[in-house]
Amino acid sequence: MGVIERKEREKELRSESIIDAAERIFFSKGFEHATMNDVAEEAELSKGALYLYFHSKNELCMAILQRSLHILKEIFEILRDDKNLNGIEKFPKLAELFITFAKEHPNHYDSLLSYREHRENCPATGKIIKSTIEENQNINRIISDIIKMGQVDKTIKKYIDADKLSLSLWGNFTGIMPSSILSEKVIPNFNPEDIIKYHFQLLLNAIST
Repeated sequence: MGVIERKEREKELRSESIIDAAERIFFSKGFEHATMNDVAEEAELSKGALYLYFHSKNELCMAILQRSLHILKEIFEILRDDKNLNGIEKFPKLAELFITFAKEHPNHYDSLLSYREHRENCPATGKIIKSTIEENQNINRIISDIIKMGQVDKTIKKYIDADKLSLSLWGNFTGIMPSSILSEKVIPNFNPEDIIKYHFQLLLNAIST
Protein backbone atom coordinates (compact mmCIF):
# COMPACT_ATOMS: atom_id res chain seq x y z
CA MET A 1 0.00 0.00 0.00
CA GLY A 2 1.43 3.37 -1.05
CA VAL A 3 1.54 6.56 1.00
CA ILE A 4 -1.54 8.06 -0.66
CA GLU A 5 -3.54 4.85 -0.27
CA ARG A 6 -2.52 4.54 3.37
CA LYS A 7 -3.56 8.13 4.11
CA GLU A 8 -6.90 7.60 2.43
CA ARG A 9 -7.39 4.43 4.44
CA GLU A 10 -6.55 6.22 7.67
CA LYS A 11 -8.95 9.03 6.77
CA GLU A 12 -11.72 6.53 6.10
CA LEU A 13 -11.12 4.75 9.39
CA ARG A 14 -11.20 8.06 11.26
CA SER A 15 -14.42 9.02 9.52
CA GLU A 16 -16.04 5.71 10.52
CA SER A 17 -14.84 6.19 14.09
CA ILE A 18 -16.48 9.63 14.18
CA ILE A 19 -19.76 8.19 12.89
CA ASP A 20 -19.56 5.51 15.61
CA ALA A 21 -19.17 8.28 18.19
CA ALA A 22 -22.02 10.29 16.67
CA GLU A 23 -24.32 7.27 16.86
CA ARG A 24 -23.57 6.80 20.55
CA ILE A 25 -24.21 10.49 21.27
CA PHE A 26 -27.26 11.02 19.05
CA PHE A 27 -28.91 7.74 20.03
CA SER A 28 -28.45 8.41 23.74
CA LYS A 29 -29.05 12.18 23.91
CA GLY A 30 -31.20 12.77 20.85
CA PHE A 31 -30.27 14.95 17.89
CA GLU A 32 -31.76 18.13 19.31
CA HIS A 33 -29.85 17.91 22.59
CA ALA A 34 -26.52 16.64 21.27
CA THR A 35 -23.77 18.99 20.16
CA MET A 36 -20.74 18.76 17.91
CA ASN A 37 -18.67 19.27 21.06
CA ASP A 38 -20.26 16.12 22.50
CA VAL A 39 -19.33 14.16 19.38
CA ALA A 40 -15.78 15.56 19.34
CA GLU A 41 -15.29 14.59 22.97
CA GLU A 42 -16.71 11.11 22.39
CA ALA A 43 -14.46 10.65 19.34
CA GLU A 44 -11.48 12.02 21.29
CA LEU A 45 -10.91 14.81 18.77
CA SER A 46 -10.75 18.56 18.95
CA LYS A 47 -13.80 20.33 17.58
CA GLY A 48 -11.64 21.76 14.80
CA ALA A 49 -10.47 18.30 13.77
CA LEU A 50 -14.06 17.04 13.77
CA TYR A 51 -15.10 19.78 11.36
CA LEU A 52 -12.42 18.63 8.92
CA TYR A 53 -14.51 15.49 8.44
CA PHE A 54 -18.09 16.65 9.03
CA HIS A 55 -19.33 20.20 8.75
CA SER A 56 -22.54 19.92 10.79
CA LYS A 57 -24.77 17.69 12.89
CA ASN A 58 -27.01 17.29 9.85
CA GLU A 59 -24.13 15.92 7.83
CA LEU A 60 -23.33 13.44 10.60
CA CYS A 61 -26.98 12.38 10.68
CA MET A 62 -26.88 11.80 6.92
CA ALA A 63 -23.82 9.58 7.46
CA ILE A 64 -25.81 7.57 10.03
CA LEU A 65 -28.73 7.42 7.59
CA GLN A 66 -26.39 6.06 4.92
CA ARG A 67 -25.42 3.31 7.36
CA SER A 68 -29.09 2.58 8.02
CA LEU A 69 -29.76 2.15 4.32
CA HIS A 70 -26.69 -0.04 4.00
CA ILE A 71 -27.92 -2.36 6.76
CA LEU A 72 -31.32 -2.65 5.08
CA LYS A 73 -29.73 -3.18 1.67
CA GLU A 74 -27.69 -6.13 2.95
CA ILE A 75 -30.83 -7.66 4.50
CA PHE A 76 -32.73 -7.34 1.22
CA GLU A 77 -29.78 -8.73 -0.74
CA ILE A 78 -29.95 -11.98 1.22
CA LEU A 79 -33.62 -12.30 0.33
CA ARG A 80 -33.00 -11.51 -3.35
CA ASP A 81 -30.29 -14.16 -3.59
CA ASP A 82 -32.31 -16.86 -1.78
CA LYS A 83 -32.66 -19.75 -4.28
CA ASN A 84 -35.36 -21.49 -2.23
CA LEU A 85 -38.08 -18.90 -2.85
CA ASN A 86 -39.74 -17.75 -6.05
CA GLY A 87 -40.49 -14.13 -6.84
CA ILE A 88 -43.98 -13.92 -5.39
CA GLU A 89 -42.84 -15.69 -2.20
CA LYS A 90 -40.08 -13.13 -1.74
CA PHE A 91 -42.38 -10.16 -2.25
CA PRO A 92 -44.25 -10.21 1.11
CA LYS A 93 -41.02 -11.05 2.93
CA LEU A 94 -39.77 -7.58 2.04
CA ALA A 95 -42.34 -6.20 4.48
CA GLU A 96 -41.49 -8.80 7.11
CA LEU A 97 -37.80 -7.97 6.87
CA PHE A 98 -38.48 -4.25 7.08
CA ILE A 99 -40.56 -4.72 10.22
CA THR A 100 -37.76 -6.85 11.72
CA PHE A 101 -35.23 -4.15 10.79
CA ALA A 102 -37.35 -1.52 12.54
CA LYS A 103 -37.52 -3.67 15.69
CA GLU A 104 -33.87 -4.75 15.78
CA HIS A 105 -32.42 -1.40 14.70
CA PRO A 106 -34.89 1.16 16.14
CA ASN A 107 -32.41 4.03 16.14
CA HIS A 108 -31.39 3.39 12.55
CA TYR A 109 -35.06 3.10 11.62
CA ASP A 110 -35.69 6.48 13.24
CA SER A 111 -32.88 7.94 11.15
CA LEU A 112 -34.85 7.05 8.00
CA LEU A 113 -37.74 9.17 9.23
CA SER A 114 -35.56 12.28 9.45
CA TYR A 115 -34.05 11.93 5.97
CA ARG A 116 -35.75 14.96 4.42
CA GLU A 117 -34.91 17.27 7.32
CA HIS A 118 -31.20 16.48 7.30
CA ARG A 119 -30.80 16.35 3.53
CA GLU A 120 -32.23 19.86 3.18
CA ASN A 121 -29.50 21.10 5.51
CA CYS A 122 -26.59 19.40 3.75
CA PRO A 123 -24.68 20.42 0.60
CA ALA A 124 -26.48 18.92 -2.39
CA THR A 125 -23.17 17.87 -3.95
CA GLY A 126 -21.62 16.48 -0.77
CA LYS A 127 -20.03 13.03 -0.68
CA ILE A 128 -22.39 11.84 2.02
CA ILE A 129 -25.47 12.89 0.05
CA LYS A 130 -24.15 11.05 -3.01
CA SER A 131 -23.45 7.90 -0.98
CA THR A 132 -26.92 8.04 0.56
CA ILE A 133 -28.57 8.41 -2.84
CA GLU A 134 -26.54 5.46 -4.13
CA GLU A 135 -27.67 3.23 -1.26
CA ASN A 136 -31.25 4.31 -1.83
CA GLN A 137 -30.92 3.41 -5.52
CA ASN A 138 -29.39 0.06 -4.58
CA ILE A 139 -32.42 -0.79 -2.45
CA ASN A 140 -34.79 0.17 -5.26
CA ARG A 141 -32.77 -2.02 -7.63
CA ILE A 142 -32.97 -5.03 -5.31
CA ILE A 143 -36.75 -4.70 -4.97
CA SER A 144 -37.04 -4.36 -8.75
CA ASP A 145 -34.85 -7.46 -9.19
CA ILE A 146 -37.18 -9.48 -6.96
CA ILE A 147 -40.22 -8.38 -8.96
CA LYS A 148 -38.47 -9.24 -12.23
CA MET A 149 -37.55 -12.67 -10.85
CA GLY A 150 -41.24 -13.25 -10.24
CA GLN A 151 -41.97 -12.28 -13.82
CA VAL A 152 -39.36 -14.71 -15.10
CA ASP A 153 -40.71 -17.60 -12.97
CA LYS A 154 -44.26 -16.51 -13.93
CA THR A 155 -45.49 -15.91 -10.38
CA ILE A 156 -45.82 -12.15 -10.98
CA LYS A 157 -47.79 -10.65 -13.85
CA LYS A 158 -45.65 -9.87 -16.87
CA TYR A 159 -47.17 -6.45 -17.56
CA ILE A 160 -46.15 -5.06 -14.15
CA ASP A 161 -43.54 -2.29 -14.48
CA ALA A 162 -40.94 -3.62 -12.02
CA ASP A 163 -39.03 -0.34 -11.68
CA LYS A 164 -42.13 1.75 -11.03
CA LEU A 165 -43.55 -0.78 -8.57
CA SER A 166 -40.20 -0.84 -6.79
CA LEU A 167 -40.24 2.94 -6.37
CA SER A 168 -43.85 2.79 -5.18
CA LEU A 169 -43.06 0.00 -2.73
CA TRP A 170 -40.05 1.79 -1.29
CA GLY A 171 -42.26 4.84 -0.91
CA ASN A 172 -44.62 2.67 1.13
CA PHE A 173 -41.72 1.54 3.32
CA THR A 174 -40.91 5.15 4.12
CA GLY A 175 -44.52 6.35 4.13
CA ILE A 176 -47.29 3.97 5.20
CA MET A 177 -45.03 2.01 7.53
CA PRO A 178 -43.72 4.95 9.55
CA SER A 179 -47.19 6.52 9.68
CA SER A 180 -48.66 3.20 10.86
CA ILE A 181 -46.06 2.80 13.57
CA LEU A 182 -46.50 6.40 14.69
CA SER A 183 -50.29 5.92 14.77
CA GLU A 184 -49.80 3.14 17.31
CA LYS A 185 -48.85 5.81 19.82
CA VAL A 186 -52.13 7.73 19.52
CA ILE A 187 -54.79 5.16 18.52
CA PRO A 188 -55.78 2.57 21.18
CA ASN A 189 -55.60 -1.11 20.18
CA PHE A 190 -53.83 -0.21 16.93
CA ASN A 191 -51.47 -2.84 15.53
CA PRO A 192 -49.25 -1.34 12.81
CA GLU A 193 -47.97 -4.75 11.72
CA ASP A 194 -51.51 -5.82 10.84
CA ILE A 195 -51.99 -2.71 8.71
CA ILE A 196 -48.66 -3.21 6.94
CA LYS A 197 -49.36 -6.89 6.26
CA TYR A 198 -52.87 -6.08 5.03
CA HIS A 199 -51.45 -3.48 2.64
CA PHE A 200 -48.94 -5.98 1.29
CA GLN A 201 -51.59 -8.64 0.90
CA LEU A 202 -53.57 -6.29 -1.32
CA LEU A 203 -50.47 -5.67 -3.42
CA LEU A 204 -49.78 -9.38 -3.53
CA ASN A 205 -53.26 -10.12 -4.82
CA ALA A 206 -52.89 -7.45 -7.48
CA ILE A 207 -49.57 -8.60 -8.95
CA SER A 208 -49.64 -12.39 -8.57
CA THR A 209 -50.60 -14.57 -11.53
